[in-house]
Amino acid sequence: MNFVKNKTFFSKILFLLNFAILALTGLCYLLSNYHFEKLSSFSILIIFLPILLIINFLFFIYWILKLDIRFIFSFLVLLVYIDKPISFFKTNESVDDRSGLQVMSYNVRLFNHYNWIKDNSVRNKIKTFVSDNKPDFIAVQEFHNDYKELMNDFKYSHIDLNEGNVGLAIFGNSKMINKGEVVSADKRKIAIYVDFVYKKDTLRLYNSHFKSFNINPLSFKPNKETFVNVLNKTKLVYKIQNNECSILIEHMKKSPYSLILAIDLNNTSDSFVYKKINDLYSDSYSQNGFNFGSTYDFSFLPIRIDYVFYSKLIKMNLHKIHNVKFSDHKPISVFFNI
Repeated sequence: MNFVKNKTFFSKILFLLNFAILALTGLCYLLSNYHFEKLSSFSILIIFLPILLIINFLFFIYWILKLDIRFIFSFLVLLVYIDKPISFFKTNESVDDRSGLQVMSYNVRLFNHYNWIKDNSVRNKIKTFVSDNKPDFIAVQEFHNDYKELMNDFKYSHIDLNEGNVGLAIFGNSKMINKGEVVSADKRKIAIYVDFVYKKDTLRLYNSHFKSFNINPLSFKPNKETFVNVLNKTKLVYKIQNNECSILIEHMKKSPYSLILAIDLNNTSDSFVYKKINDLYSDSYSQNGFNFGSTYDFSFLPIRIDYVFYSKLIKMNLHKIHNVKFSDHKPISVFFNI
């Protein structure tokens, strides 16, 4: 293999591009594993990490075919991520065991209140879908209180609104012996929770929704103003999400019971906020998911931003993502062996 001598101009340009991708991937690694306030403006890059890894793989193959030792750089990056699956895909087999306590998590996007989906029957379709799947509990993000009757199949509920008749809700068929909320310093409801008895065990179920980046790459304009706006918004959301995560984790640590957390994290499993939660609690998809785990179509890129975490003492049977399009999110059902 050769390295530097007699390199063509095209080869040098290509390696310069390769080096830029390597640098961006390295930046993602730092942001995924450590809290860097000074680098927070670039944290949106984490969403694109699967694409960066794919490009690194293509460079690795290219340099190998060219018998060029520069393959080593992309190889080392891929080696770092070799034991970490792409955030929305797993290849392991899963047993379809739909027994036990079923907890569903669903961001319903206000039940299509503003008709983003040009279908007036979406609300009834959501009601029918939930009724057909019969979850024991459902944690609803972006809940709109105008449509609470859609969940009237459930005996018990805990609804907490932030503003505009919108907020978080938990519905269930087991009696809720305690209810509460987790509030940020600016009085926004980060999460709500209920305590309930299932069989002979008392459990706590949290429902949470973190701050969104609200960024659409397809709307970007190739100018300085767009670039600066994206960096500023990303930095702000990075700070808010980390604060929300710290407050929520501190609250969950004090739970007297084993817990389940249904959450729209608004970030991928490559993010630092995910890592903070996953260090303490199990991710149902990582434990027992299969094939595509994407729950949200981020413009052109399918990503996983909706999760169900649970205490490590709890056992689970199945993680299922429902392939329905009544919202911009897909609902998740997790079956627990309680």
